[in-house]
Amino acid sequence: MKNNSILSIALIATISFVSCDRFADGVVHEVAFPEHTPRLAVTVIAGDSDSQLVAQVTSTASVLDSAGPQPVAGAVISLSLGEDAIVYTLGEEDFVDFAYKLNFDDTFGHFDGMMTLNVDAPGFDPVTATNMMPPIPEVTLTYEYRGDTTNSPWFGELIQDVYTLDLVNHSDVDDSYLIYVDALYIDAFTLDTLGWDQVWLRTQNDQRILEDPITGGLIVSDKNATGWSNGLADLTFFSKSTEYEKGEAPVALRMRVNALSPELAKFHESAGDYLSGGFDFFAEPTLMYSNISSGFGCFGLSSQTIVEIE
Repeated sequence: MKNNSILSIALIATISFVSCDRFADGVVHEVAFPEHTPRLAVTVIAGDSDSQLVAQVTSTASVLDSAGPQPVAGAVISLSLGEDAIVYTLGEEDFVDFAYKLNFDDTFGHFDGMMTLNVDAPGFDPVTATNMMPPIPEVTLTYEYRGDTTNSPWFGELIQDVYTLDLVNHSDVDDSYLIYVDALYIDAFTLDTLGWDQVWLRTQNDQRILEDPITGGLIVSDKNATGWSNGLADLTFFSKSTEYEKGEAPVALRMRVNALSPELAKFHESAGDYLSGGFDFFAEPTLMYSNISSGFGCFGLSSQTIVEIE
């Protein structure tokens, strides 16, 4: 048995040396890439409380194209309810800084019913997508200032604020929410308002809550709520006590809870998987979710509730 083990080790070593030698010599394989016909890639993500609508319209490009995807000017983008009720239109006059931007006097607004996106640009086949804005989130929040203490190997004892959240979990809908907490500070000397800063949130041992690498918020989804008898209730997460964020307590705190359409939730999930792919060069590439007819981009809608934290 011992001789067989020695023989096996010697054989593996021999194969390794031979393989390394061949790898050093190099092997060239000609790979024929198919011809690429540019198509429109469109991303429009809008929330009911947004003060601006942004549409990103680019052309797709071959992997051999060193210039990569390029912004497309001269497009006409329309959002409509039903067949002919156009709600918003963006055109060439709205093309600013390589994107189409439309400012509102108020906000985007909340719409019931299916909304349709149509994009037409010279030299391209038109693209379309549909999406429905989710209901405005119903939120119950319990906030505990400095309600938890933990120990960190980097920071030692860490005092945390605790947030416990109840969200509606509809039985007939895939519910997904994106959550942020913001703190408002003022300058201790001038008393000028410094603006809202997003607070970093963390969770612990709750598969219903995931960190979103795109926005820095938390994504709550009922698809991971299997085995939780309370659905999307008793969601608990933490932040480092906001008293220490800028050396003083904030003058105000708020929580923004965004209900995501299922398509927008899938886009965030796939983008998170793509960004967290790591350095395994042999791993299967992560495909970004798309509901655009060309297969590139996303049309997603959300609705928001803001809770002032006392």
